[in-house]
Amino acid sequence: MRNGFAIAKVKARKKCHAFLGGPEHNTDVGREVSKAGLGVILCAGAIMGLGGFFFLGGGLMKSGGITGFVKEWLTAFTGI
Repeated sequence: MRNGFAIAKVKARKKCHAFLGGPEHNTDVGREVSKAGLGVILCAGAIMGLGGFFFLGGGLMKSGGITGFVKEWLTAFTGI
């Protein structure tokens, strides 16, 4: 049972050259998938953050400034 965990040790063969070094032949598939997943999560977070920032800017412009925005927000929050 020497190769019992062969799935966890999968290596992908890659024929390309590293940017600053020599050829890199063995790439860990799990690591590359993790990098891609992290990239997707970070991009989604950035898009949501930019959307929130733009909505905040739109609310500030619609209400006529910071004081009007805070006043209208408190009115909406408290219902008074």
